[in-house]
Amino acid sequence: MGPGPAAGPLRERLRERWRGLWPAAGLLLLVMLLSPLSSSPLGLMAIVGVPAAVAILTFEPPQSGSAALALLLLAGAGLGFREAEPLWFMERGWALLLAGGFALGTALAPGRGLFDRSLAAVAIAGATVAALAVLRPGLPADLDWRITAQFSAALAGYDFNAWGGRSVEATVRGIASAWAAVYPALLALASLSALGVVGYIVGRVRGEPRPLPPLREFRFGDHLAWVLVLGLALLVLPAGAWADRAGGNMVTVMGGLYLLRGLAVLVWLGASVLSSGWAIGAWVLAALILYPVTAGAALVMGISDTWLDLRSRPGVKTDGA
Repeated sequence: MGPGPAAGPLRERLRERWRGLWPAAGLLLLVMLLSPLSSSPLGLMAIVGVPAAVAILTFEPPQSGSAALALLLLAGAGLGFREAEPLWFMERGWALLLAGGFALGTALAPGRGLFDRSLAAVAIAGATVAALAVLRPGLPADLDWRITAQFSAALAGYDFNAWGGRSVEATVRGIASAWAAVYPALLALASLSALGVVGYIVGRVRGEPRPLPPLREFRFGDHLAWVLVLGLALLVLPAGAWADRAGGNMVTVMGGLYLLRGLAVLVWLGASVLSSGWAIGAWVLAALILYPVTAGAALVMGISDTWLDLRSRPGVKTDGA
């Protein structure tokens, strides 16, 4: 006997649900790769779980299932308390600030998109840290020392002689030094990604089959281009070390966002001109193999999309993920 008449719609719903899961999985991967506060995998439970739990308890109707999920997320974020080190408290403190900023942004502008509310949450959390730094002048230096020490500790465990000697060591240490200098930008990007996962969790609690839009639709307000311009100006102007670091972090944040926007344009382009699954797979494989070229092209296309709005050009409408 063949499948019943309900099998087709059921398969379609399952396929749609899996399509909706991929953006959340990609964002979670970005959190894992970018977050400088993740001293262990449990750190991810904090930066994702705490904002998700606060959003569920604050904005969703009181139901036993959603409340149990929120409490489970909070319990996961609290794991490791007995052996907690200072970085553990920093992770949870930032997660609480992020949760408060996201709740405040959602309450003040419930009609705004997820990215706008996430950006507001990161700005509120960052402004709170800046205010605390004014009240306690030694706080920035202490935070900076504890976070950048992670990079040195990570390098101490590698045997560079087995990987190519001093040349490899010099290259890796240079990259680690650059990452340590822009860790605020990495934290901002990781936080935006984490709040995207929060949006997925809250949407699933509400019963939405696809809470996050596909990657090809990602865009943000064109006014953010001025952040990139200001960052470049701080790097060029002889204003001192603080300006260099602030400019470098601003450029890193906007570079990451424009890179993702450019990838969205490339995905839209690939889905528009390619119809075969094999052709799309070959497109993705070539992009991964030629990743330096892909990254450069994506960055240029992301910045260009601000003025040219490339995806508004006449083309083939697609239904893929």
